[in-house]
Amino acid sequence: MTKFLLVFLWFVVSIAVTAVNANDLNDLGKIKLKALRGDPSSQFRLGFHYSSANENLAEAFFWFEKAAKAGAPSACHYVAKAYATGRGTPLNLELAKFWYENAALRGCATAMAKLGDLISVDEENNTDEVLAHAWYALAVENGETAWTERRDRLAEGMSEETLALAHERLKEIKGEILHLKERSPTPPSPTKKRGEYLFQNEHKYFGDLKDGLPHGYGRIQSPDGERFFGEFKQGKPYGYGTHFSAQGFIIFSGLWEGDKAIAGNSPQARLRAMLKSP
Repeated sequence: MTKFLLVFLWFVVSIAVTAVNANDLNDLGKIKLKALRGDPSSQFRLGFHYSSANENLAEAFFWFEKAAKAGAPSACHYVAKAYATGRGTPLNLELAKFWYENAALRGCATAMAKLGDLISVDEENNTDEVLAHAWYALAVENGETAWTERRDRLAEGMSEETLALAHERLKEIKGEILHLKERSPTPPSPTKKRGEYLFQNEHKYFGDLKDGLPHGYGRIQSPDGERFFGEFKQGKPYGYGTHFSAQGFIIFSGLWEGDKAIAGNSPQARLRAMLKSP
């Protein structure tokens, strides 16, 4: 068995063993490879896996955000929830509203209700009763009946004129809801440029390129046989990646940023996590 094949098998195994509850470890490995190549469905499945099975919230958010940016409705909802609770990413209610609205306009009824919650309890006194009532009403219409009481309680404190405005806003929102065909996430582009790149330290790269630099999914091999499989941004590892020794042992598998391991099971990543903690 060649050294390359040995290392590659270690790579497949490493991305598979992260699934504590998986029935088929090789299947999870295939999902991760598809996610790295831009498949929104696979990215969402990984996000759900890391948020439920391993409780690695930083990595879960990473995959959810990728799927959300491709337009996956459920992923938009989970990204919004992460921003709203500060789990896996810093708390940011404005970004939570943004992503809840993205999910709601793609037909997610729970996101409609959560958006109503955020708007109706705005801590900066930017409460918009008209808009909040409209989202509550739309959520109830789409099956989220648990929010009926909140919709009605909000309506009790509104004048007839304001309530009429809420009904008009509801009609406007319905017109903004995307049609079923428009809700599907964007599939990965098959036209990415792929090729080789040689770093100054003689590390060799093969994979996706942008403006001549590693950007996307690819792999690196060092002169002494170490390898890295994962994502790159403007010439550096950025995103999910796995680093192997020349003997095929996993040195680190997890998230990278600016060529540094930031979230995962390695001494470097744990130290960076400690330094970032309050």
